[in-house]
Amino acid sequence: MKKVTLQMIADKLGVSKALISKALSNDPAVNDMTRELIWKTSEELGYRIKSSKKKMMSGVTGNLAVLMPRAYLDDPEYWGKIIKGIDREMADHNYSMLLSSIDVSMRVNEGMPTSITENKVDGAIVLGQLPKDYTDQLKKRNIPFVLVDPSEQDPDTDLVLANNYQGAYQAAQLLLRQGHRNLAFVGDADTTWSFSERYRGFKAAVQSFNGNGNGNEEASFAVIEGMGVSGNGMYTKPEYKADLKRHCQSDNPVTAIFCANDLIAMDSMAFFQEWGISCPGQISVVGFDDLTLAELKEPKLTTISVPKEEIGAKATQLILERLHTPDKLPELVMISTTLVQRNSTAPMKSRVETA
Repeated sequence: MKKVTLQMIADKLGVSKALISKALSNDPAVNDMTRELIWKTSEELGYRIKSSKKKMMSGVTGNLAVLMPRAYLDDPEYWGKIIKGIDREMADHNYSMLLSSIDVSMRVNEGMPTSITENKVDGAIVLGQLPKDYTDQLKKRNIPFVLVDPSEQDPDTDLVLANNYQGAYQAAQLLLRQGHRNLAFVGDADTTWSFSERYRGFKAAVQSFNGNGNGNEEASFAVIEGMGVSGNGMYTKPEYKADLKRHCQSDNPVTAIFCANDLIAMDSMAFFQEWGISCPGQISVVGFDDLTLAELKEPKLTTISVPKEEIGAKATQLILERLHTPDKLPELVMISTTLVQRNSTAPMKSRVETA
């Protein structure tokens, strides 16, 4: 009996050999109807398909779960754009998104959505600070998943996030180039992995400046705590406002601050207006994320732009690759950020002249 080849299947269906190969490898780039037709025709012609591939094919739902803390529904500006990138990429690969928000205060056996418990998905994308109990449950159920901007690293899992270290380093460099030597990092660095990386990048830039032999121009920085993020969204502690005011109205005041995100920066700028501190006349401010409000506020906020839709798209690509190649090594993907300079920052010379 003549051996059935991929070319014979391709000729039978009038398609390319490459398409046949992709379909029989369960490549998610091939839509469901085409893939099923190719599998059916291949079996009818007597092409031998490995049982493991048959099993993999029979379990495909064409759905991917997107899981996130419920509080993120109040932040459509950041997480909404990431979800938009996920949705666009899924549509390009003929997958459907099952979006579920989770009350992080609930135990995993109560809060896990039915898309997971009833095996309605092939994999999952986990956004932000979802409790570890939930990701542990995904592992127990053998559901592949990707983490996006998680609270901490997981060396056994694919991860996607912005290059927070790089962005913060750029922010500090800008302020140092402008002549600021008394700076502050604003935010709780230990609140999440992204914040800790932003603190690390900011600190490294200041240390690098001081290590380059700048003599009497050595820079220093304070850490102003009391604002951060959690699975319940943004939080502000009572001591934050008082600590910020103390550093800005001391005998040797801070002249520039780098905030761990734009929301912290905007709150700080509102306090400066309340206290009669002009920005950027007396203090320069840099944020992180580049929310739409950053350009609408006055002064317009200098910030680090995060390519949110690209992060969502890359997370989708990773989970589809994981479904196609389950045994590949986990990846850590960091998407580059961009410094967007607006008028909330100014050189120290301008500050002295306008004070």
